[in-house]
Amino acid sequence: MTAEEDAKLSKLGLAANATLVENRDLDGKEEAYLKEHIVSKLENADAVMSSFDEMSRVRIYRGMITNNKGTEAERTKEAIETYQRIGNWRLESAATVLTTPLKGEELLFKAMNSVVGGLDLYGHMVWGERLGDIASVVDHPVTVDEAKAIRMKMMEAVRLMQTKATEERGPRRYKQVYIIDCGEVSLGTLMTRPKVREMTFALLGSANAFFPETMWKCFIVNAPFVFRSVYAMVSPFIHPVTKEKIKILSGPSKFLPEMQHAGIELEAIPEQFHGKFQHLKLSDCIAKLAAES
Repeated sequence: MTAEEDAKLSKLGLAANATLVENRDLDGKEEAYLKEHIVSKLENADAVMSSFDEMSRVRIYRGMITNNKGTEAERTKEAIETYQRIGNWRLESAATVLTTPLKGEELLFKAMNSVVGGLDLYGHMVWGERLGDIASVVDHPVTVDEAKAIRMKMMEAVRLMQTKATEERGPRRYKQVYIIDCGEVSLGTLMTRPKVREMTFALLGSANAFFPETMWKCFIVNAPFVFRSVYAMVSPFIHPVTKEKIKILSGPSKFLPEMQHAGIELEAIPEQFHGKFQHLKLSDCIAKLAAES
């Protein structure tokens, strides 16, 4: 965090770095609530909670309790389910998720065109995808469950890269800016082939339940008008808090200024989305993380 970044944020009329809730540790009252009302209700609680690093432990609490909607009872119930679900997955798979080759992953990486950019003025990693030939994934065939496993691998890599960025820059940041380019999506195929539609929805939404509170901003770009109809089908499966962070925009003349106004400089936006950051392929980043682990 630098004074220069805060000066730029101020000119944009945006809050300073220090004001973000991401900065804050859980206070004594929150720690007590977590222990008494959530952890005490978990199965295999000690093992489940030990599976989380501190950033994830805080992030899930913020997502399910602090920033969530609903009654206290509803938020607490969702928090218990979320810690349990993610903890169980981490105990079973997290240690090997990056190093285990998965059927169809190269094909899926090609279809998703996933790339990593720089950091916004708050320190959130900017990454994105250009949806391509999802039908080829279905026809390979890759099953929905296999695609979900690959998506978990991708999202765990993104989480780890954001953690590394925080360690290098500070302060704590666990959210990312996500760009999804729909310019090459075949809406005809999406609308007429149920399996392609199911695969697309699975890829975009299946991992959300295991990586809550990781979205800072989401830009759906190069979105044709009819895409709003498709989005209307998907939106019921998107968490209400997440839905508020999503913007659907057309071409670069619309989405680039919108990103810049949100504190995402051109220098942080991947070249794939008309920015100036020489992006990295997410598949290459995963290979690097696997080698390091």
